[in-house]
Amino acid sequence: MSNLPLFIAGFFITLLVAFSIGLMVYAAVLDGRSDDEHRDARDADAAA
Repeated sequence: MSNLPLFIAGFFITLLVAFSIGLMVYAAVLDGRSDDEHRDARDADAAA
């Protein structure tokens, strides 16, 4: 392969990987928020 198509392929693969990692980090943040909400609800039920 010549340099330009190889560079373009690598660029798009890098974008795909960066997007995928970003989605996983976002999902982990949302999961942490959900876990906090469930913990708070469980503690409120236990106190009542």
